[in-house]
Amino acid sequence: MAISNDGVNKAVKDFLAEAEEIVEQLNQDLVNLGDCSDSGDFDPDLVNSIFRGAHSLKGLAGMFGFTDIAELAHNLENLLDSLRLGKVPLTQLTVATLYEAMELLGGLVRNVGSGSGPIDVSQAVAKINACLNSPVEVKTLSPLEQLGLPKAVLNTLTEYEEHRLLENVKKGKRLYSILASFSLASFDQGLAELTDNLKKAGEVISTLPSAGGSLDSGIDFEILFGTDKDLEELTALVDRENVLINPLGQVAPKPAPVTPVPEPAKSAPVEKEPTAPAVEEFAVTAKSMSRTVRVDIGKLDELMNIVGELVLSHSAIANQVNRMRVAGGSAFATELNKTATALQRKLNELQKGVMDIRMIPVVQLFDKMSRIVRKVSREQGKKVELKMFGADTELDKLIVEDISDPVMHIIRNAIDHGIESPAERKQAGKDEKGTITLSSYQKGNYVVIEVEDNGRGIDLDRVRSKALDKGLIRSIESTSDREAIELIFLPGFTTTDQVSEISGRGVGMDVVKNNLAAVSGMVDIITKKGEGTRVIITLPITLAIIKALIIESATRTYAIPITAVLETLVVESKDVLTVERMEVIQLRETTLPLLHLNRFFGHQGGTERVENLFVVVVGVAEKRLGILVDNLHGQQDIVIKSLGETFKGFKGISGAADLGDQRTILVLDVGGIINEATRGAV
Repeated sequence: MAISNDGVNKAVKDFLAEAEEIVEQLNQDLVNLGDCSDSGDFDPDLVNSIFRGAHSLKGLAGMFGFTDIAELAHNLENLLDSLRLGKVPLTQLTVATLYEAMELLGGLVRNVGSGSGPIDVSQAVAKINACLNSPVEVKTLSPLEQLGLPKAVLNTLTEYEEHRLLENVKKGKRLYSILASFSLASFDQGLAELTDNLKKAGEVISTLPSAGGSLDSGIDFEILFGTDKDLEELTALVDRENVLINPLGQVAPKPAPVTPVPEPAKSAPVEKEPTAPAVEEFAVTAKSMSRTVRVDIGKLDELMNIVGELVLSHSAIANQVNRMRVAGGSAFATELNKTATALQRKLNELQKGVMDIRMIPVVQLFDKMSRIVRKVSREQGKKVELKMFGADTELDKLIVEDISDPVMHIIRNAIDHGIESPAERKQAGKDEKGTITLSSYQKGNYVVIEVEDNGRGIDLDRVRSKALDKGLIRSIESTSDREAIELIFLPGFTTTDQVSEISGRGVGMDVVKNNLAAVSGMVDIITKKGEGTRVIITLPITLAIIKALIIESATRTYAIPITAVLETLVVESKDVLTVERMEVIQLRETTLPLLHLNRFFGHQGGTERVENLFVVVVGVAEKRLGILVDNLHGQQDIVIKSLGETFKGFKGISGAADLGDQRTILVLDVGGIINEATRGAV
């Protein structure tokens, strides 16, 4: 039977909806497992979680016919199974193999969504098999029978549970048999609560139903538990009725079963007083426990576009109402104005709601960077610790996606160029383990992401020397530190002589800067030789619906995002001064550089022949600039639209927007304009 294209597309979407979530969780668990390998600790619950995730992904891929994903997940599952059974040691090599396989697994899942060609998994499978073929020698310190467990219990233990039991013995843990009795109506909740409490103090090795008691009223469980705590401490931790705790090897009586409440005979029904239902009793329901819904970001974009069109329509209605009131001032115009105001309030609420849905914490980005740090530092033979702060700061989902690659490149640069080798760091009197700090925080209507390392810093003298060789500067002496840092962002510029997979190809910070500019972001660098480098990225919280100041320059209309506007001024042309070939004005004890917008875009007319000048003071991060314009037309809500690939390289423009009067105007990229102006490009 042939399957239609619609059916295939739906199958792919259904697969991706589940697979992407599984891969994301697997990656997070794998980061935590890597931390365990560094500390020499072993978390069996974590390994089990990754094992179950790989197993689920294998089954899901097999069901939808993605054989390459199923094959890799199957081999990954084998390695994880051997790891949790102690047949393979948790070493850096094992973790590296898991990381590589997981990256490839993520690439395979992404390929399904993009429709790209197949990826060869044979190399990853071979590395997994190499780990499996070098098993650790497992020595049984003592037979399980010597632990004093009944044969009935020993016979029910799985291979994994036997391994964990012996591992606890090997580590000198105290072993306990915990016998608990629960009511049939609430045993699942009671057992979960008990095991959660126990896991805080040790390892739950196995949980087995225990013979004894009355199945009409309750059910008994025997829990094998390993911990450092003594009997008195453990008893205080559990603190429940119908629970007996005994060290292994001692015979323990069964806990008293829950006494059943006798029910009246059916032949002689007895009238009962109505009583409140017990807490444990729940009505049978088919409702889902989850209160979340997975929504494709494309649908949110469509919804945001609709909200944007409504905002524009409201602006057009409000303009017409104002014109009616000015022309006649009728009662009808007054009532219509009240209705338009109420509509605006509801639109604002709708707009805020849709924007909140698009916001996600940057922890999703930070977790990916943790894997990059581990991989690159291992390849470079360097010891690097990643510290993360402010991971709960929220950004628009699309902005987070767009800045992922630039942040990754900055992280890789920090490890390759910044962090020294352990020997170099030791010689310089530093800790042999370098530190990269990834932090984010909200600053007004912007989010700032900082990547800081405590490495060797940028050698600005070497930057100047390379720039002189390439003919980018006239002399080393006349180039300031700030100008030297700006050279790093030029296309093709690199100070690395040796080309590697990470650096030296001259494709780097210029791409980072351009990608950030595409989302109206800015990047700045602060560095000190021998101490480290800090890269500061400033981003708008969202690029969806924003308020903008509508301005006019040389008969052309533009929009400036209101979040970047600090104030507007009217100055006389005689107050404009020239300092180092740049026009400036004095503004409250500070010098504010000026930029003629018409000159920036190469237009004739405008501010050149005007005595009184309109100045829009804009700022991003710590940078300030005064933009000279011909006129100000007030604030308006706009929806920024992309200009597409054809006009992507235009400096100073971040997109376009439609106004309520059916005009299309350009939206200024304030960050890009400030960068160009401060470099003396205009």
